[in-house]
Amino acid sequence: MLPILIGRLEEYRALSRKRSTRAKCSSVLMLPYFLYNFHKVVSSSSLEQLHLSNNNLNRVFYPDDGLMHELLNGYESPEKNHKPFQNLRCLLLGGNNIEDLASVDSLNSFPQLVDIRLSDNPVADPGQGGIPRFVLVARLAKVEMLNGSEVSPRERKESEIRYVRLVMSKMQGNTKDIQWLHPRFAELKVFHGIEDEKPLVGTAGPQKMSSGLLSITLKCVGASIGEKPSLVKKLPGTTTVGKLKVLCESFFKLKSIKLKLFLEEKGSPLPLLLDDEMAILTDLGIGNESTILVDEES
Repeated sequence: MLPILIGRLEEYRALSRKRSTRAKCSSVLMLPYFLYNFHKVVSSSSLEQLHLSNNNLNRVFYPDDGLMHELLNGYESPEKNHKPFQNLRCLLLGGNNIEDLASVDSLNSFPQLVDIRLSDNPVADPGQGGIPRFVLVARLAKVEMLNGSEVSPRERKESEIRYVRLVMSKMQGNTKDIQWLHPRFAELKVFHGIEDEKPLVGTAGPQKMSSGLLSITLKCVGASIGEKPSLVKKLPGTTTVGKLKVLCESFFKLKSIKLKLFLEEKGSPLPLLLDDEMAILTDLGIGNESTILVDEES
């Protein structure tokens, strides 16, 4: 019933505006009952888990008092200063069609929400233009369990720092635009004491901090490559994916094998394919002590 209550609100309100006699009769009977139950669900202080997976949802928002008043349209006003979903701790949204970052950011408005499932949504699938796990962790301030995997304090710290550096590497436009696109960026930048990149002048001319060396672990996983020990290499942050493939051929003495690289992420069931050969490591959010899997093209 919950998916119907939340996912079909506008459908029911549209139904009430239809002109046919049958539609009018249906809306008179259904709409007050629907809105009454909608309000009771949202206002319930005992609701701790909400299962909305596989319901064809494409957007999530937090129903504040103003929005609740508009949606209820006078049927029943919410109590003053009442917080909707005030004790909701677990929200399962897997297998829907959510693709906008505003829906992800809105989850921070739920007062007690710490367990979130967003798997099998475009927004959480980098293969469909979505964002990787570390960005989800950084954008979701309170999440302790994401897609069934615990978010440890270490993962949170590393994810937030990677996220800040990723945003800094791509920053263009004014501060208001950045704050709108990345609501937690300024807060996290200050919290982790990350300074703006400053030009460094050396014998080779001006350089950026992003060109500093990163400690990267390289692991061979290709079936035909054979067993090879993992290597830890210091690489410039400006190394491109294409250049890293060439270096891996040299490091592991691989010939006549077309390589593909993956970024291994803690808590993520599948590694992230690095398929843009022109992308540089820091732009992909790859930081110090990251692990790259070296595989072969099938």
